[in-house]
Amino acid sequence: MERSADLVFVGSMDWLPNIDGCTYFVTKILPIIRQSKPDCKVAIVGRSPGKDILEMGQRDANIVVSGTVPDIRPYLWGSAIAIVPLRVGGGTRLKIYEAMAAKLPVISTTVGAEGLPVVHGKNILLADTPEDFAQQCINLLDSPDLRCQLAENAWNMVSSEYSWERAARIFEEILQKQAPQVG
Repeated sequence: MERSADLVFVGSMDWLPNIDGCTYFVTKILPIIRQSKPDCKVAIVGRSPGKDILEMGQRDANIVVSGTVPDIRPYLWGSAIAIVPLRVGGGTRLKIYEAMAAKLPVISTTVGAEGLPVVHGKNILLADTPEDFAQQCINLLDSPDLRCQLAENAWNMVSSEYSWERAARIFEEILQKQAPQVG
């Protein structure tokens, strides 16, 4: 699949932590990335983007704000890296698992990955300053092998621990324990 964006952010754009994260990324991190990658393309994918988010795409031709989409997978598959520059906690962090399930490497803040059993450098990259986040993006964009390795490790984690098959096995075990003993 042809790459439509270098970096993708997925999330409901009517939720304050996502709005803050996108604004933080575009104003503080992206300018640093653009010093070495001036054509870096960013996709912001999620329902109900407000005026401020929409204006990011209007001011910069290399920022696409999609609004509501029927399926996020093409946006994930069409990007090199998923970014989660969240600074405010809360939520389920499904965007990280969705990206990992799409075999996309993820760069997140510590807050963005809070509570998830991830390991920096193995199945995710974590960065908490604009400079570090930007450098992680640049390094990963420059290293297809590292992108593939992180993506593969992350996919192995989510497929072994969070697949429908795994959930069904756990549910079956619970039912077996709760079943009345016959005999």
